Amino acid sequence: MKATPLLIALACSAALATAPAWAQTDPAKAAAKPAAKPAVKPAAKPASAADNKTLALGGGSGAAGTGKVLTREELRACLGQEENIRKRLEAHESARAPLDADKVAIAKDQEALRAERTAVDDLKTRADAFGVRAKAFTARVEAWTKAVEAHNANKTGSGAAYEKNLAALNKEREEVTREQTELEAERKAIQEANTKTVGAYNAKAQALDARVQEWNQRNGKWNDASAVLEDERKTWVSTCADRRYREDDEIAIRNGK
Repeated sequence: MKATPLLIALACSAALATAPAWAQTDPAKAAAKPAAKPAVKPAAKPASAADNKTLALGGGSGAAGTGKVLTREELRACLGQEENIRKRLEAHESARAPLDADKVAIAKDQEALRAERTAVDDLKTRADAFGVRAKAFTARVEAWTKAVEAHNANKTGSGAAYEKNLAALNKEREEVTREQTELEAERKAIQEANTKTVGAYNAKAQALDARVQEWNQRNGKWNDASAVLEDERKTWVSTCADRRYREDDEIAIRNGK
C-alpha cells in the first residue's frame, strides 16, 4: 500500500534583471546658445552587448544555452508552462500529506483489529471444544436410551440385579440431565459472545477494508497525476530547458507586454 511520490525537479527561470535608470536633464539648467557653426550630427552609437544580452532557461548562462534563441512568444509560452507545472506540482505534493496520514491511521487500526482477533480465535477454540462435548453427549444419550429400552424390554426381570441396573439407569439419567443443562448454558454463552465479539469484529473489519480500498483508489489517482506531471515536465525540458532567450523579452513579459 506504500506509494513513493515522484520527485519532479523543475528548472527555475533566470532572475529578473534590474532595468537601468536613465538620467534626465533639468530644463531649468539648460541654456540655449546660438550655434556659431552648423551642428554636426553625431554618428549613431552602436548597440552594446548588454542591449542584446541573452540568458538561458534552467539557470544556465546565455553562452551555455543551446539551440535557437527563443522568440518572445516562445519564451512567454515556456515561462507560462513552467509556472503552471510548478503550481500544480505544489498542490499535488500538498495532497500527499493527507494520504500518508490516513495510511498511518489505517495501519494503527489494523494493528488494533489484530489484537481483537485474539478474542475471536479464543471464542472459536471454545466453540470447537463445545462441539466435541456436544458430540460426546449425543453418543451418551443414545447409549443411555438403548440401555433403558433394553431394561424395559425385560418383562421377566426381577431381583437384586434388576434393581441394581434400574438404579444405575436412573443415576445416569440424572447425570445426563445435569450435563444437558451445562451444555445448554455453554451454548447460550457462546452464542451471545459470538454475536457480541465476532459481530463487532466483523463490522470493524468490513469498515476497515472499505477504508483500505478507498485509500488505494486515492493513492492510485495521486500516482496517475504524478505520471502526468512528470510527462509534462519532460516535455518542458525537451522544448524549453536551457534554451537561450533575450533578457529584454523576459522583462517585457514580466511587465505584461
